[in-house]
Amino acid sequence: MEWFDDWRAMRYICNSSYRMTLGELPAGLESYWRHSAPDEYKGIQTDAFFFARAAEGLMKFFYIVTLSGKPCALPSEAADSIWHAWLRWDPAGLERFCIEHFGKAIPHVERAGLEAGALLNSFVCCRRYEGVAFHALRLPALFRLDVRLKMRGGHGYWNRIGSGQIVYARLDVRGLGRRQASPHPELTQGALQATGLRYPCSVGITSSGDTTSFAFVGGDADGSSCGGGCGGGGD
Repeated sequence: MEWFDDWRAMRYICNSSYRMTLGELPAGLESYWRHSAPDEYKGIQTDAFFFARAAEGLMKFFYIVTLSGKPCALPSEAADSIWHAWLRWDPAGLERFCIEHFGKAIPHVERAGLEAGALLNSFVCCRRYEGVAFHALRLPALFRLDVRLKMRGGHGYWNRIGSGQIVYARLDVRGLGRRQASPHPELTQGALQATGLRYPCSVGITSSGDTTSFAFVGGDADGSSCGGGCGGGGD
């Protein structure tokens, strides 16, 4: 059924708001990712439809990085798998691509090198970008990507109905995890309110104008760093 996956991927890209950018991904990236990603992400799906959705997630994230003006964490291991493969395959080409399509290079830095609050910045900026309604409970699409893709070992985020809490769990081998989810320590009501966000609501972002773009990898098991993969920040 490879032809069907290819057709679904093409159809998905044609309907994506990032179709022009996705259409200019370098030839060879998907093939390299397909052969190398399983070494790092055990059990990852490697069909064309999965790649298209994960690559779109990475493009969204790169845009969020430039929009935010603050450090931002990537809440998707699926999107992260594309980034890692690209970095191994052609880091110079990745830098040129980011400059051409997003206005700046987005360096990749380890999680330990990023200041606290990056995941929160991503959440707030994603809501602004998507224009989430004032009383909407919907999580930003980038925070739902791994659950949608059933990404083994991915980041699972959900709204806990009735409490207003955002809960999180690492996804299991079946790409599930909601039953094990607990309140996310970086996306608490207090943390959201400190940004000016009365969750659920939408909020504007003011760029500080003096930060440097960067990114990081590797979510840890402790409460201070769970739920985030790669990230970045904008000037």
